[in-house]
Amino acid sequence: MKNILIAYGSKYGATEEIARHIGQLMNKAGLHTDVLKADKKLDPSPYSAVIIGSAVYIGLWRENVTSFVKRQVSVLGNKPVWVFVSGPLGEGDPNELVEGWFFPKRVKPFIDQIQPRSIVAFGGKVDTEQLSGLERWMMKKINSPTGDYRNWEGINQWTQTIIEELMKE
Repeated sequence: MKNILIAYGSKYGATEEIARHIGQLMNKAGLHTDVLKADKKLDPSPYSAVIIGSAVYIGLWRENVTSFVKRQVSVLGNKPVWVFVSGPLGEGDPNELVEGWFFPKRVKPFIDQIQPRSIVAFGGKVDTEQLSGLERWMMKKINSPTGDYRNWEGINQWTQTIIEELMKE
């Protein structure tokens, strides 16, 4: 049985929910999947494939994911890797809403070395009740949409594509 790692970084839990959902779908398909927060101790070596997921805020990944990718680039470069980002808000295609910032400039050289099989953006979720006063003020100031823009059907389709690829190998 293949062992899959889903390493994620999430600020308020929406990206973690996506990662856990992907993990459940993979487990149902017969792939043993660990869904773990990317941290300094996380070692992708024992896994046959890795999915990396990060929330994106103002064009930046969560720092724990950035550190994980930089630290593990040599291991990740020798495995099948897929990447998703979560965070664009508003109606429309999240891949267009990210306007090309799937990953920050300082992560790009590492992503180029890893050569993910797919990089996709999923809509994000903002629950204003979870935000600090400053964050609520900033969201209001820039007239940012709030709410849940995650497209679960799109997440399911992307995950199914990965499952099919892994089952062929």
